[in-house]
Amino acid sequence: MNHKNLDPVKCFVYGKNLRYNVQLKINGVIIGEGYVGDMKIFDTDNPLKAEIEELPSFVQEQMAFILKEGENTIELKFQHDSKYALTNKKFSFALVRAGFDTPLYYFSSEKESGSVTSKFYVGNENQNSENNLVSLGNTDASFIFSQEASFLQVILNKENVMVYGNSVGLTDLNLVEGSNTLEVKYANNKEGEITYYIQTPNFTKKVTKNITKDQLNKDIVDVYTF
Repeated sequence: MNHKNLDPVKCFVYGKNLRYNVQLKINGVIIGEGYVGDMKIFDTDNPLKAEIEELPSFVQEQMAFILKEGENTIELKFQHDSKYALTNKKFSFALVRAGFDTPLYYFSSEKESGSVTSKFYVGNENQNSENNLVSLGNTDASFIFSQEASFLQVILNKENVMVYGNSVGLTDLNLVEGSNTLEVKYANNKEGEITYYIQTPNFTKKVTKNITKDQLNKDIVDVYTF
């Protein structure tokens, strides 16, 4: 199987859903049940579809060729798995485009179970249009999403939210009424761009910073008040 020319609309399931039983339905078709964190979702015409029979059955079960250009519908049901202690009440789910662009779809909830039906859009990622903005299953969600960096720390209102190292990061921002202060501290061990996104009900912000040679492995801090 040739993996060099994967269509950019391929998505991965991401989020804090390991300890939940999930039913994932896209465009009216159930494509995943139970733990869906290993799902890889493609467009209907992806050339890999013709080669899927070469793969083991358990790999085939984690692949779905269901996305279409433009509007897609998503239905998500989740239930906390009683085998696990409910130490973290936050359930989250995202569809993330290959290449780790901003999520095409994101939903989070502090309930033990629930369901949501919504829409997300697949468009030309090189076009600056509404169809390339993230779609939120719950419109009051706030989160930060970062592309890969050697180190990235998120501090909200002087409290540490999350630390990432050499990985993609997506986490909720639990905002308070009134003023919030968000600090994003990051460092990288190679030159090039670091990109992260801030999403709140009031704005979406994409931040791209170019790491130069003299900035390698040095902490950089961006501060936002809103």
